[in-house]
Amino acid sequence: MKLYSMELILSLLHTALTLTGIVLVMMLMIEFINIRSQGRWLNRMKNNVTGQILLGTFMGLLPGCFGTFFIVSLFTHGNVGFGALVATLIATSGDEAFLMFSMFPLQTVIIHIGLAVIAILVGYAVHFTFRKKTIMVREMHFEIHQHDHAHEHGKSSVRNNLKNITFPRALLIFGLALVILNLVFGTDMHGHEEGEHSVMKHFHFEEYINYIFAGLAFLTLLASFRLPDHFINEHLWGHVIKKHFIKVFLWTFGALVLIEFALPELNAEMWMKENPVTLLLIACLIGVIPESGPHMVFVTMFAGGYIPLGVLMGSSIVQDGHGALPLLAESQKSFLLAKFINVLIGFAVGYGFILFNVGF
Repeated sequence: MKLYSMELILSLLHTALTLTGIVLVMMLMIEFINIRSQGRWLNRMKNNVTGQILLGTFMGLLPGCFGTFFIVSLFTHGNVGFGALVATLIATSGDEAFLMFSMFPLQTVIIHIGLAVIAILVGYAVHFTFRKKTIMVREMHFEIHQHDHAHEHGKSSVRNNLKNITFPRALLIFGLALVILNLVFGTDMHGHEEGEHSVMKHFHFEEYINYIFAGLAFLTLLASFRLPDHFINEHLWGHVIKKHFIKVFLWTFGALVLIEFALPELNAEMWMKENPVTLLLIACLIGVIPESGPHMVFVTMFAGGYIPLGVLMGSSIVQDGHGALPLLAESQKSFLLAKFINVLIGFAVGYGFILFNVGF
């Protein structure tokens, strides 16, 4: 039992580090794009509510957590509003989208169209409801420094950078290399292992998604060889790594530990209640958990004809996979408020589908 517990903890540590690495790569890329454009594209995004909501909806519809990570990073840095965040969280089905497309592709397309419409409408409603309210205090905006003008943040000599390499640059290069190796060659974090005690069985990233993340990390690695010391020290190291890494990792690891030890206590038979409204409520409440596994049960049950479309829609609206974990790390208030709104919308939509017997 002790050996199993140690293996479980090590597996959770591996998963938390991998997820944190993916989040940080996204943050590094956004930081780089922001500085290279001197903040122009992000400033334009701040003033374009429609653009924010449409972008959030589109990124949420992308299978996996890539799009959610992206929008959550923009939100926590004040570049998109709460309406865009909620639209993203409604539109996303996380890793379950892969399973849905493989089991019932035509229905999944229709479901995603429905999610997009709901996400846009709710995104606008949330924006106009909360536009004058402070949802979270953003202390860590993407910063533009005086040295970040065109002649300062341009590419510098790779030879000179490596010859006089600084500790932050060396650590960044080493860390990115580990992230790439882990995503491409590392032990499977998503539960393709065989056996009864495959502790990370709920993580079902498709392999090509790992390769996409590895490719993004590789581009960031190449940039880290050429970027000047100021950009590395002040932005990538001083801003992203020092201010975000520990917080994101600890919250991610803590959430994963709670999820992994709490999920076995759930009685799967409660999902088979005769009352579909009870099932819908359970699905919405389980959707609050920032993890992908529980929702896959509802996907499988829908594919087998055991639950109505309304239950799957409610679950899809509320759950966000683990794409919302960085939001939980940065702002618990924003996470809880967004989840509360999602539960209300998910239950209302699901109940309407059940009431009017909407299905395929």
